[in-house]
Amino acid sequence: MTGKGGWLGALQLRWLGIERVSAYGYILAFGGALSLIWAYAQATGTGGSDFLAFWSAGRLVAQGHASQVYDLSAVYHVQAALSPISREHTAAGEAFAFVNPPPFLLVVAPLGWLDYRVALVVWVLATYALWFWVARRWAPELAGPIWGFPGAIVAAWHAQTGLLLSAVQIAMANLLRDRPAWAGVMVGLLVVKPHLALLVPVAFVAGRHWRAFWAAGLTVPLFVLLAWLVFGTQTLVNYSHSWPVSQGLMDYSGPEFFLRQTTVYAALRVALSARIGMAVQLAVSLAMVILVWKAWRGSAALEGKLALLMAAVPLATPYMFSYDQPFLILPVCWLARQARVSPRSGWDRVMVLAFYTAPLATRALALPMHMNLMPWVSMALVWAVWRRLHHPVPEGSARAAGGAPAEGHVHPF
Repeated sequence: MTGKGGWLGALQLRWLGIERVSAYGYILAFGGALSLIWAYAQATGTGGSDFLAFWSAGRLVAQGHASQVYDLSAVYHVQAALSPISREHTAAGEAFAFVNPPPFLLVVAPLGWLDYRVALVVWVLATYALWFWVARRWAPELAGPIWGFPGAIVAAWHAQTGLLLSAVQIAMANLLRDRPAWAGVMVGLLVVKPHLALLVPVAFVAGRHWRAFWAAGLTVPLFVLLAWLVFGTQTLVNYSHSWPVSQGLMDYSGPEFFLRQTTVYAALRVALSARIGMAVQLAVSLAMVILVWKAWRGSAALEGKLALLMAAVPLATPYMFSYDQPFLILPVCWLARQARVSPRSGWDRVMVLAFYTAPLATRALALPMHMNLMPWVSMALVWAVWRRLHHPVPEGSARAAGGAPAEGHVHPF
């Protein structure tokens, strides 16, 4: 009954081999592609989309008004001209505000030369393709599951920055061993959303990756300088006008705003209070700093350290949305690889599958349940990676399993 073909084997997904993993991944990718039709209809309908903020900023730059990208009235007029798109917001005198730092204008400026609908399609397809290309270099044997990663599909629905910046994060991981300076450059580019890189300096210092550390530190001012040269002093000065908008969202938004986030602070703010949420968030953030420091000071393989770093990112910041998490494919792939090479439990595959589907499952359940479970999933993910770091794959196990010698090229399952 409990053999490979029994009910226990079925529950433990022993039937889930590499061929089925790949096939199901491509099926998910196909379903995700179809769902983008719905997302496109939503984004070009009366409700609009977050992408309007990027496109509006790009359109103002294209019109020669870069200094007005943080002016809500200027943004409103650009978006109101798209009627019926964003009709619900502009009719109420509202607009999708652009709140990203000026260096991000270097990315979104070309969008302003395109029609909104065309720009939306270009943005989603280009950022998804970039994210996939980078993620596939981390785990080339998992192309199917990477294509269909639910966290990436959620990000594509929102047409936000998640796919692009996750590509930057994973590129850092790909480059750190052989091209540490370029890995540091990737980290420096995250100045457009610095909370995604809160733990990276801790990791670099603990691991003595000094070339990456100094390259990141140099990239930030150079990126800002380039934005200043291209868009002018007034644009940089006006960036402060967006701060009250961001602060207002955090101070006055209702539960739905925080249920779409994936942090400890957001979950506890809805369940208890903002004060309790922030107190617990500070404690969890400190715990992640300590955990990353200990891991990166240790002798574990670099791939495992990077998996822990990425898994800890959502727990280190009080501000992160469900569309920011495509980078979680990195620790999920690492755990899948470990489960194949050195299985520790019959439930390893179930655990990996749960982590794989969590970004979409927790997002779908958050509003109906009035509870976001993703922070607790993130804690479980960090624990799973940490546990594996202290039980490294025996030397030669990859070869015995039929994979390539390097840790990064072992077939899962």
